[in-house]
Amino acid sequence: MSDAARRREILGVEFSVENTFHYTDKDGWNGVRSQREWLFKASQPKDPNRPVGAYFTNIEPTRQNLKTLYKRIRVPKAKQQYIFWFAGREGLVRLHGGRGRDKWIYVSVDDYRVSTDRQRRADAVDTVMEEFQ
Repeated sequence: MSDAARRREILGVEFSVENTFHYTDKDGWNGVRSQREWLFKASQPKDPNRPVGAYFTNIEPTRQNLKTLYKRIRVPKAKQQYIFWFAGREGLVRLHGGRGRDKWIYVSVDDYRVSTDRQRRADAVDTVMEEFQ
């Protein structure tokens, strides 16, 4: 059994569950993780064709996925430093019905709360990536 598989077994992590991720920079990471219940603020993305919202994805933080994250969902390198990982997608909808590259993007038009029982990890991407190798 690989080290990553052993860690998943010990942590009780089930990868068939709808895992959801939010990539961010250090300021965003510090702001969200400072709260017991994570709160992701809805805001206007740089792309004017995207609605105001809190944005998430189902793209796991593997080395291969990170190479193409910007191309796939327009997460800039600066926002690929830290990650929040939680279970479920209650209250989230697929952007534009999940057409094209939007099939990997989930959005909440309001601020989005993640209760402690759904929280999995909040850490540097490089550290969390080990769970998915």
